Amino acid sequence: MIDTATYAQLQQDVGDDLAKQLLQVYITESRQIVADLADATKQSEIEINAHSLKSSSRSYGALAVGGLAEQIEQKAKASQFDDELQSLIALLQDQFAQTLTHAQSLIATD
Repeated sequence: MIDTATYAQLQQDVGDDLAKQLLQVYITESRQIVADLADATKQSEIEINAHSLKSSSRSYGALAVGGLAEQIEQKAKASQFDDELQSLIALLQDQFAQTLTHAQSLIATD
């Protein structure tokens, strides 16, 4: 989900049209990052991908996604590539899917 206060502030700062464009960029870039996090062949990139996702998600109000990305980043930083990390990535995928739906509805509103 997108935090409405954060998104409203973005709209106030840059205008409605640009806010929607920026949110679309977030969706496009984050979709790839989430896919990369779930890709077992890219384990060496988990920490940097999680950090990137954490920062951008919080900027756009996807606070739950940002929080899960932070947990993933911390586990990767500690080299804890275990079942708990995989569970966090699965939770992140589910949360991102919900956030994606909400973000797309915000973009679609006139």
